[in-house]
Amino acid sequence: MRTVPRSVREEARRLREEIEEHNRLYYDEAAPAISDDEFDRLLERLIALEREHPEIRTPDSPTLRVGGAPSDKFETVVHSVPMLSLDNTYSPEELVEFDARTRKLLRAESLDYAVEFKLDGVAVALSYRESVLARGATRGDGSAGDDITANLRTLRSIPLRLRGDPVDLEVRGEVYLRFTDLEKMNERQEEIGGRSFANPRNAAAGSLKLLDPAEVAKRPLRFLAYQIVSPLALGVRTQLEAIETLRAFGFARTEGASLCRGIDAVVRRCEEMSEERHRLPYGTDGVVVKVNDLSLHVRLGATSKSPRWGIAYKFPAEKKTTVIRRIVLQVGRTGAVTPVAEVDPVRLAGTVVRRATLHNEEEIRRLDARVGDRVWIEKSGEIIPRILGVEPGERKGDEEPFRFPDACPVCGEPLERAEGEVVVRCENPSCPAQVRRRIVHYASRDAMDIEGLGIKVVEQLADSGLLAEIPDLYRLQKEALVPLERFGEKSAENLLRAIEESKSRPLDRFLFAVGIRHVGRTTARAIALRFQTIEKTMRAGEDELAAVGDVGPVVARSALHFFESAKGRLLVEDLLAAGVRPAPVEGPAKETSALRGKKIVLTGTLASLTREEARERIEAAGGKAVASVSAKTDLVVAGDSPGSKKTKAEALGVRVIGEKEFLSMLEEK
Repeated sequence: MRTVPRSVREEARRLREEIEEHNRLYYDEAAPAISDDEFDRLLERLIALEREHPEIRTPDSPTLRVGGAPSDKFETVVHSVPMLSLDNTYSPEELVEFDARTRKLLRAESLDYAVEFKLDGVAVALSYRESVLARGATRGDGSAGDDITANLRTLRSIPLRLRGDPVDLEVRGEVYLRFTDLEKMNERQEEIGGRSFANPRNAAAGSLKLLDPAEVAKRPLRFLAYQIVSPLALGVRTQLEAIETLRAFGFARTEGASLCRGIDAVVRRCEEMSEERHRLPYGTDGVVVKVNDLSLHVRLGATSKSPRWGIAYKFPAEKKTTVIRRIVLQVGRTGAVTPVAEVDPVRLAGTVVRRATLHNEEEIRRLDARVGDRVWIEKSGEIIPRILGVEPGERKGDEEPFRFPDACPVCGEPLERAEGEVVVRCENPSCPAQVRRRIVHYASRDAMDIEGLGIKVVEQLADSGLLAEIPDLYRLQKEALVPLERFGEKSAENLLRAIEESKSRPLDRFLFAVGIRHVGRTTARAIALRFQTIEKTMRAGEDELAAVGDVGPVVARSALHFFESAKGRLLVEDLLAAGVRPAPVEGPAKETSALRGKKIVLTGTLASLTREEARERIEAAGGKAVASVSAKTDLVVAGDSPGSKKTKAEALGVRVIGEKEFLSMLEEK
């Protein structure tokens, strides 16, 4: 074994320290001391030294942030102390009630509270051994999560070695994205034809689930620590002291944290923070209120779901005003024409909103929305921007009511509205807008899941004459793609690979993808389970289709019309001729399945499954995944950051379970 020169070891040690100090200055102090190019040169030199002398690489080397070898799965980690979620409150009155309960348990006249912003991110736990990062895990179901150490090592705001004397330590905190970083990520996704992220939390959760750490390293994720596990063992007595201790260890500082003496001071501080949040560079959906004295945490303990020493005060849904600059008509894949307001950019729930739906002609009339109007806007469910109302007092007098045209804005064919419907449609199936939207739908995640085929790429391929209808996807050639803007050798290969992989998607995805009117994901699955092949499905009569659960006469007639029409039959035949072979769908679970016949709502982020995977597992087990909570809901599966659906379920008395119990029920027979 060769001896590494002392000068090499010393240079590597110096580089590690220098690189980590520059990481701290950049991510913690926001005061970089060198340029990005200079930083990259330091890192490249260390990478070169470790490549030449692998034995000098240490567990805390910043080169680990580049990302290691991809994994095929995440191992399960049992938390040393359960990662419980705080209960939520939505009003000052509920905060006062929390204080009264807590003081009663402690027999105290008044309490001091630590108040901090609640980051809108993903909770993780970090374990350090002798001050070196040993393991990182997701919250999971609270008792166990996924080991994502390799992914978390790529975050430059997570110290690979703690500052100060060697110590064993467990830290909890939040992985998040800044607004500007999310915008850059979505711009990049749009360029490559990928899917945009709805908000910073979704982007962070999706990034941490990637199996390739090198891909995670490309995402601008950050980490903020907010809790020390077993702080009293370190001599840390209060939550505010814990925040300062975390900073001394090398973690980023917590903004806005303050001490409030008594609940009246807490209420005032929450009101102040509701205004301050608009100046933060990242998303926050509320305030975390904790008893400041950590010794009292031990006395207060926890319920099976939440600690008694803290609570989250959720901000009301954010609403802002903006100005309508233009109202445009968007033609969908079914010909439905939807009015969309283009507005002055405004930041809501973590993203910049530039467009908001006006739904239909009747909604425009109800709102009396006009170009030039100042309007109130919010994100419905923190996802879909919508206009709440108009400020008529802000009008100048020259605004004119919007009038729907008589002809399609894309193809010029007459627009029609069926009796009893509010939707106006273009009935021309060859309308270019409809065709392009049908292709996008066909490639969407719930359908044939062709990664990289978003609306921008579809429009580019259509404008280039390469894509006029869905089957043309399977006739694309690498030589024709490479010269196009946004494409190159690698991106062309990736798109063609994704298209090829789509040929064997399950039958239910295929039935949903081809765009049969009234046939959604659940109905498509029911039909696919009954007939198993596309040939048998196409031969089925109306009575056979109507007899399938979740179908009924209206959907049966629609499906029959599609398969009997020249257009529908030709589309399916062309796809089959192109090599598409829809796979049979796995049959429903046995009658004894724990989930069979149950209506189940998913909320929050699951550590081991995507939302789509969880929905498919529910349906395979004989259950039904539904979107909203009602008294008829049987179960709510709550992952990380579950939101209002969990709260509503508890209010209705609907059973709420965690991810671990959900996975166990999936396996029960």
